[in-house]
Amino acid sequence: MKLNLVTPFTASVLALSASAALAAPVQYEMDLRTYAGMGAGGAMGMMGAMFGGKGGGVSKFMDLRLSNPTDIPDGYSAEHTVPNGMGIGPGLPLKGVRRSAGAAGGESSSGDAEGRILIYWGCSETVAKGQPQIIDLKTMDKNLSPEVQAMVRQAKAGKGGGAAAGETLPPRTVWWPNGDSSFKGIGAEASAVGEHVVKASFMPQDINLTLGRELDFLEPLNLKAGGDIKAAVPLNWDGLSRVKGYNLNAVGAAEKEVVIWMAVRNKSPMLPASQTSCTIPAGIFAKAQMAMVAEEGVGPQQTFAYPPQKPGEKKPLIWTARVRVSTSDTAMLGLQQAAGEAAGNAAADSVVPGGGTVLKAFKGLFGN
Repeated sequence: MKLNLVTPFTASVLALSASAALAAPVQYEMDLRTYAGMGAGGAMGMMGAMFGGKGGGVSKFMDLRLSNPTDIPDGYSAEHTVPNGMGIGPGLPLKGVRRSAGAAGGESSSGDAEGRILIYWGCSETVAKGQPQIIDLKTMDKNLSPEVQAMVRQAKAGKGGGAAAGETLPPRTVWWPNGDSSFKGIGAEASAVGEHVVKASFMPQDINLTLGRELDFLEPLNLKAGGDIKAAVPLNWDGLSRVKGYNLNAVGAAEKEVVIWMAVRNKSPMLPASQTSCTIPAGIFAKAQMAMVAEEGVGPQQTFAYPPQKPGEKKPLIWTARVRVSTSDTAMLGLQQAAGEAAGNAAADSVVPGGGTVLKAFKGLFGN
């Protein structure tokens, strides 16, 4: 006689064990960023650059995101406790936004987009043969993958309704500082070194992270751009010991053309950590009044998980966490020349009457 060893109780236990093993862990993302140039000071940073300064100084920012594999229940609480060296907190509230259950509005037509995107690349005094790559805005969708085309259509459709009043879904991701009205910024001397603890009412296990100096905020890049916007533009920056590489690009616009330059194509990071200079080829921005250079220093990152895994082990994870560190800087090309033109015969270092004109030009070039 064959015995049936699987009772209803043991079947339930096996089912729960299998469900736990297959369930996705809670995921945590912690980004530590250092900003310099105009990225650190907004409009005031831009005005500083107009008067010959570096811009908005240096600022630090931390972005926190906790994602649950299932809907987060009503009445939840979630908080990230930071070490004293951060100069904020110590408890930072993680908050989420309920999502509309209605579908977005119907797709809109592609419109009458006209113009071209010109793409250049490489560090050199002159433009290399075979450049630029030219993309016509009218036919751009035809050259994109189906996945990207779907994203473009969704963006064109805009945000919209269809959901009945009160018909919303609970969040699965909570953030900081998003939703924290009391947040006033992180000080320039802040340090993330020390113990970080994340607690949430819907998590079975706290997230405990110990960050050493390797994962602290990075130093500023001190990006410098010299020369005439219409000529070859030399760029240089400080070499940082913890940076793994650099991403470097520039963008400008004139009439119905958008010009994009990249230090290297199809590589990330674009430049090695040992490189501290590059040159934008002459003539790329010859038609543009201004252009913006942006650089990112890609710093260290580390992944944590619980329970810890030994080599070869495949224990079900309760949570994973990734800490990423980066630093970025920006510089404007042609801004002081534009300020001088806006002020008429006034000197560029006394361009207050033309400040509004330059601000409008900058806003139109790079968006609101």
